Amino acid sequence: MPFDSELPTNKVLSRKSVSILSPLRYPGSKRRLASYIMQTLQLNHLQPRLFVEPFAGGASVALQLLQEGLVEGIGLIERDPLVAAFWKVVFSKDAQWLIDQVATIPVTLEQWKIYKKTIPTDLKERALACLFLNRTSFSGIMTPKVGPIGGKSQLSAYPIDCRFPRQTLIKRILQAQSLRDRVLFVWNIHWKKGLQLITSMQSRESLPRDIFYYLDPPFINKADQLYTYWFRRQDHQDLCNYTSQMKDKWLLSYDVDSYVLELYEHHHQSCVELLYSTSSGAGSKSVREIIITNLPYLPSATRLWQTSHERKIAREIIRTKNHH
Repeated sequence: MPFDSELPTNKVLSRKSVSILSPLRYPGSKRRLASYIMQTLQLNHLQPRLFVEPFAGGASVALQLLQEGLVEGIGLIERDPLVAAFWKVVFSKDAQWLIDQVATIPVTLEQWKIYKKTIPTDLKERALACLFLNRTSFSGIMTPKVGPIGGKSQLSAYPIDCRFPRQTLIKRILQAQSLRDRVLFVWNIHWKKGLQLITSMQSRESLPRDIFYYLDPPFINKADQLYTYWFRRQDHQDLCNYTSQMKDKWLLSYDVDSYVLELYEHHHQSCVELLYSTSSGAGSKSVREIIITNLPYLPSATRLWQTSHERKIAREIIRTKNHH
C-alpha cells in the first residue's frame, strides 16, 4: 500500500511553539539541539515526511520536531530493549497502565535493587523498569556498574527519589502519548538493520521517500561508562561508511574528538557549544560537540545557549514586539 494513506491527513505545520520534554533523562541530553536542527531543516527548505532517530534514547529531538509540526511523522530505532519497551508502551494503549504505576510505585532502594537484578520479560513491566532505573540511577545511566542516586547507603543530600517527580513524569508521558498517531514505528534492533529495513520498506512504498535522519551515536569518550551498548572504533567506522553511501538527508552529532574529525573529514562539519547541567547539581557547564551532515547549509550560530542577561534582553524584545 502506498505510504500516502498511512499518516493522518490533518498536517500540523503552523502550531504555536510548545516545549515537550522527554520523560527520560540522559547525560548530554540532545533537547538543546532541537532548535538547531529545526533551523537546519528550514535553512535547507526541508519538511520531511518522516524523521528517524536510529539511536533514539530520550528521543528529545524527534518529540520536539513532531510537536512543532516541522515533520509529519517520526520513527525510533533503539537497541536497548528497556528503552525500546518504554517508547513502545508510551505510544500504545498501555500508556495509562504506565501512568498508574508511576503514580504509585514505591521509589525505594529496595525497588531499585529488584529492577537492577532482574529485567522483566513483560513489555509493560520492562517499560516501567526503564523509567524507574533511568530516574533513580546516577545521571540517568543504566549500565550495570552505575549505582543509585544517593548511593547504596542513602546518606547523600540527594535521595533516590529526587529525580522521580511523579506528576511531572505523568505530564510528560501524556504529552508524548498525545502524538502517538504520528509515530510510525518503534523498533528494538541494531541501527544498521533498522536503516536497511527502512530502505526495503521505501522500495515497497510502505514508507515515504522523503526521510530525514538524526543520528546521535554513542560518543567516543567514556563510552563504556555511559552506554549499555557502546561503540568500538570499528562501529564508528561502520557508521561513517554507511552514512557516506546514504541518499537520504542526515545530520549526526558527536563529542569533539580527533578520530571523528578525521573520519568525517570529507563531510560538512560545524562545531557547536551546548550548556549541560552538571551531575552534581552544582550548576551548568558548556560542552562542545561536532555536527556532521550531508546537507549544504548549517546555521551560522554556534553557541546554542544564552546567559541570564541575554535571556532577559530577549524577553524584553519579545514583550515590546507583542505590545506593538
